[in-house]
Amino acid sequence: MISKVGLERIGNLRIEILRMARYVQSIFNKTAVAVLERNEHQARDVIYSDSVIDYHQVELQAMIIGLTGILTPTGKELRLLTLSMNIVSTLERIGDKCVFICEKSLSLTKRPPIGYHEKLKTMFELVSIMAKGAIDNLVDPSLSEAVRLCKNDDFVDRIQEEVKVDLVKYCEESPSIISRALDLMMIFSALEEIADLSTELMEAAVYIDTGRYYRCVNDNFQPVNFGTQNGER
Repeated sequence: MISKVGLERIGNLRIEILRMARYVQSIFNKTAVAVLERNEHQARDVIYSDSVIDYHQVELQAMIIGLTGILTPTGKELRLLTLSMNIVSTLERIGDKCVFICEKSLSLTKRPPIGYHEKLKTMFELVSIMAKGAIDNLVDPSLSEAVRLCKNDDFVDRIQEEVKVDLVKYCEESPSIISRALDLMMIFSALEEIADLSTELMEAAVYIDTGRYYRCVNDNFQPVNFGTQNGER
């Protein structure tokens, strides 16, 4: 049985995780502006924020380790404490992807654009919906919302694949754009990875709330039957 003080400490941990999550969300929004508007100021702001995200991660990791050593929670509190390290790590990785995208964006802003603005805009919109929805799900877990958001993952994958194929063809026809095409391709790939990381946050939020494991596979948010998986092996 966890004490009232213990519950308060876990509640404080949750608040600090959400504070980091909202900060990462704001960094993603700045990343979108940096890329879509070719805004060097916003790109540099995101790059400089990397140390802030790392600070959040280190502070939260220390907090989690400290609580693990003194508390014996059960139920949702146990699941939150167990998955907190993974959630913090996932948020840090999203921040790293934003920094990477902005580094590529700075490189691209120094050279003439090669198109794909509408595709980029669509990609950012879809990934933004997923990232914001995943963070909102940490605040107010919803299985039905996770199911809805998971469907965007397939759209993101398709756009990334379409752009990849198209850029390869473009490079064959115009070798002079190869370096810009590679930077652009890496931006699309990083956005696809942020979408995948967002699904990991949704999976964690639903597990904390329900005690059941779900996975976003293709565009289906489905329960994981470990017994069946072991049997198939």
